[in-house]
Amino acid sequence: MHLWRLSGAEFAERFDGGYGYACDGRWNSRGNPVTYCSTGPALCVLEKLVHVEDASLLPDDTMLVRYDVPDDVEFDVTRLGDLPPEWRAVTRITRSRGDNWLRAESSCLMSVPSAVVPVAETADRNIMINHRHQDASRITISRIERFDYDPRLFAHG
Repeated sequence: MHLWRLSGAEFAERFDGGYGYACDGRWNSRGNPVTYCSTGPALCVLEKLVHVEDASLLPDDTMLVRYDVPDDVEFDVTRLGDLPPEWRAVTRITRSRGDNWLRAESSCLMSVPSAVVPVAETADRNIMINHRHQDASRITISRIERFDYDPRLFAHG
């Protein structure tokens, strides 16, 4: 399986869950080593853009990182139907679920729905990598390439 992540060049080669150590995320509280990825590059772009208020603040050195995950690496799945209706607005719900999964170390990966594209039964999913799980060491970076956003994404009018 391939997973995808957008990153600034400075962090593209890092694979240690540093984001989760430093920041709260939708599915984690700060202090947990976790890497957020998506099952495809397009979802990565949407997940990044939803947080951008000013396109001029996007880094000029955005990189698209592809990870290779061995087929036998186990993952847990959270489906839309597993979540209460208010899950997109109340991050406490998803953080609690993600933090419990991270602590349990029951699997290396957790597949979660996108809050940006909350469509049931789609292959477009976000994937969390638990760096505390032993299988995280089996995931490798297979490609890093420059990524330029299409300027039409930022054209207004």
